[in-house]
Amino acid sequence: MKRNRVAIAAVGLLALALATPIVAHHSTTMFVSDKTITLEGTMTEVAFGNPHSLFFLDAKPLEQPSAGVKNWSVEAPSPRRLTGMGWQRDTIKPGDKVRITGFARKDGKPQILFIEISDDKGHHFAEKRENYQGD
Repeated sequence: MKRNRVAIAAVGLLALALATPIVAHHSTTMFVSDKTITLEGTMTEVAFGNPHSLFFLDAKPLEQPSAGVKNWSVEAPSPRRLTGMGWQRDTIKPGDKVRITGFARKDGKPQILFIEISDDKGHHFAEKRENYQGD
């Protein structure tokens, strides 16, 4: 009897551990999904990781040429999706000049949801638009 309880507890803990990443994934509703913003600036950090890679850059929106430079964060796809686009860990790195287009946050904070990026070396990577539907 005690053996059955231990087995049931172990299965329950395993199910909880496997479900946690799914529950932890957040919605993209904090971003404006019908209007994009394009930033141009210098990459300051690339965090190539799960569940989302993060890029940080000192930039300003192309649509606001008189705006000051801010440090922006970019929520990018997972490493698996980036490598599927042809990205390597060292493709774009701190110090590189980049242009990134994405969906801005509704509250105006300097963060965007990645759509595409290009650099001055000719690298260009874009997310498929259908990946944003229902996210």
